[in-house]
Amino acid sequence: MKKIIYLLVLVILCTRISAQTDTLKLSLKQALQLGINNRFDAKGNNLDIDLAHNQLVKSNKELLPDISASGKLTYYGQLQPSIIPAGYLGFTEPEKIAIGMKNNTALSLDLNYPIYKPGLYTDIKIASNNLDLEKEKNNKSDINIKIEIAEAYNNVLLKSLQYDIAQKNESRYKEYYELAKGKYDNGALLESDMLLAELDYKNAVANTSQQKQNYLLHIQNLKYKINVSDQSVIILIDSLESLFDTNVKPEQLSNTSSNRSEIKQLTIEQAGYELQFKKAKQNYLPSLSLFANYTEFFQGSAFNYSDNFFWAPVNYIGVKLSIPITGSVKNINSVKEYQLKLVQNSLMLKQKILDVQYEVQDALTKLDNAKQNITIAKDNYQLSQKVYESKKQQYSLGSFSYEKLLDTEKSLTTAEQSYITSVYDFMIAKISLQKAKGEYNYK
Repeated sequence: MKKIIYLLVLVILCTRISAQTDTLKLSLKQALQLGINNRFDAKGNNLDIDLAHNQLVKSNKELLPDISASGKLTYYGQLQPSIIPAGYLGFTEPEKIAIGMKNNTALSLDLNYPIYKPGLYTDIKIASNNLDLEKEKNNKSDINIKIEIAEAYNNVLLKSLQYDIAQKNESRYKEYYELAKGKYDNGALLESDMLLAELDYKNAVANTSQQKQNYLLHIQNLKYKINVSDQSVIILIDSLESLFDTNVKPEQLSNTSSNRSEIKQLTIEQAGYELQFKKAKQNYLPSLSLFANYTEFFQGSAFNYSDNFFWAPVNYIGVKLSIPITGSVKNINSVKEYQLKLVQNSLMLKQKILDVQYEVQDALTKLDNAKQNITIAKDNYQLSQKVYESKKQQYSLGSFSYEKLLDTEKSLTTAEQSYITSVYDFMIAKISLQKAKGEYNYK
């Protein structure tokens, strides 16, 4: 019995530990970091940096001399005879004589070192430039992922606000219905008015259910964006109000153009095209290389390699000069190609700088407008709550009809929708500014 109790306690403890593990309390900053750590695309993008770094190492290794060892064994079952004409070597008649050894073995060591090879050091610089480009692409990808997560996080907060307002509306219409039913039971209200109040209440209940569904869907979307289990329970720590603090100073935007990843990428690509253009021109130049060989030859009729008499060394060293001829003709179009790409990329860079400057000013203006609108909408929403309390009390005292109460309800609903819209506009404007700045900070 004691063992059973012990096992039950252990199961309960494990269940609680599991539940605690699956519950994630996340601020926006934590959600961003968790998403970057969990997302498979973020991990995959990091491998592009590793690949580019590997290419840089390969390019550096091209400076090393090419040293190779080889072995060759040729065994002649029958040696090819040589014809000795009559009159030579004392022969009166032509004779066939097999000269040579059946076993010919060679052990060689070859060296090839590029003393001067056009474009070799340029290739290293190109590989280094490509590494910088992949790092910047990865940075841009991380920014895009963070923006996706921030949008998902903000949408959960927005849907939570809509769900909260829907619950308040449901509670309000429930009070209307209970007041109307009480009046109807006392004969102080028409049945049509009581049924209308009941219908409004049921519609409010249906709306609350829909808002809850939307809220849960956006919770699922946030789980997907940060790549956590569907069974995880997510609790958002940040509130809407905490995300409204966005005092952007003009000096913070002074270096926006240089911070934008798109501009950084175009700048790096411009340097890359300059290197490619330089390499294309270097292809007209000749190359100079050093070559050397050391070989040990074995010649014998058998495989008696231990007999030093049959071994003989041979070695040589030389210099090779290669001058491209037809290659120079083919290279003309490569030079032209990178000339055009340099001009094209320069134009794209200038246009992107103008685009960024406009995006920043546009986003900043929209954010300032959104901040003003949200302040007004929030004040109106709070005022509408006071009006509701006052009108509800007057209605309960029979000061006016249910239709008049609904007129007040329309104003209240308008204030609610205006507040929700202003919150949404603010979130969009805030993220747009982060995009324009070329970064994503959680504040």
